[in-house]
Amino acid sequence: MANPEHLAILRQGLEAWNKWRCENSGVIIDLSSANLYQADLSFANLYQANLYQANLYQANLTGANLIWANLTGANLTGANLIWSNLTWANLTWTNLTWANLFMSRIIRTNFNNANLTGACIKDWHINSETNLNEVICEYVYLDEFKTERRPINGNFAPGEFASLYKKILENTDLILRKTPENDNNINNQGIQFYSNSTIHTWENLRFRSKTEIKIAEALDRTGVLFVPNSLARLNTPKGRGNKEADFLICYNGKWGVLEVDGPFHTAERRVEEQERERIFKKNGIKVVERFDSERCYNNPDEVVQEFFNMIDIGYY
Repeated sequence: MANPEHLAILRQGLEAWNKWRCENSGVIIDLSSANLYQADLSFANLYQANLYQANLYQANLTGANLIWANLTGANLTGANLIWSNLTWANLTWTNLTWANLFMSRIIRTNFNNANLTGACIKDWHINSETNLNEVICEYVYLDEFKTERRPINGNFAPGEFASLYKKILENTDLILRKTPENDNNINNQGIQFYSNSTIHTWENLRFRSKTEIKIAEALDRTGVLFVPNSLARLNTPKGRGNKEADFLICYNGKWGVLEVDGPFHTAERRVEEQERERIFKKNGIKVVERFDSERCYNNPDEVVQEFFNMIDIGYY
């Protein structure tokens, strides 16, 4: 059964829950068999949480951190899992009928004997280590409005859905292996990085330095939503335009930009970068902070926690 203290804190709301998790990161969360019917758990830190046989019917888990969570036998019928991170999560025998998995991260997730019938799987992030063995799936949807049904008519035969996805992943891996080497100087949206830069990869994402990867790993450990080295569409003095941030981060529903100083942040570009930072702030990103690259490499967790504190102060 669920730990009464954990349930009580969760019911105080997202901000109280995530703050308590940050202060008690070593506590094993027990929400097993909890009744969380239609609960709002958007962006909740449920890292390694025990949600065994929990009732999450139509729960809102948008952007939730469910890395390594145990959802065995849980009821996620109609649940909203948009942008949620289910990496390494155990969803054995989980009911996901009509769940929305749009843009969810299901790397190495265990779906053994889970029911995915009627789920939306548009743009979910899956890899060859995701376990779809014995998945029950009569049909899925490729859009959030449940209009693009697959198969269009009839139902998948038992085991057909998993078999089809295995072939898709094999072909995707083949395409990735054939990517030309000269494409290795582009960011996570296919936009050119600065010339002569060495590209580093982590979790299929691209970075300019190993220092950036250290920050990415630290952010990943906290379970927050973050977008590395990608363009944001926003208002500029010349109209709508695209601007890139090292890390665009959502912490407790508040957005910030974390920049890692490095050789690509040259003195010649400082005026340009100050203008870019000002544009982000004018578009509602109240916290834009730059950190020394050596400190980011040696103490990434400390840098990330300091950045979170700045966000709390900046939005107070």
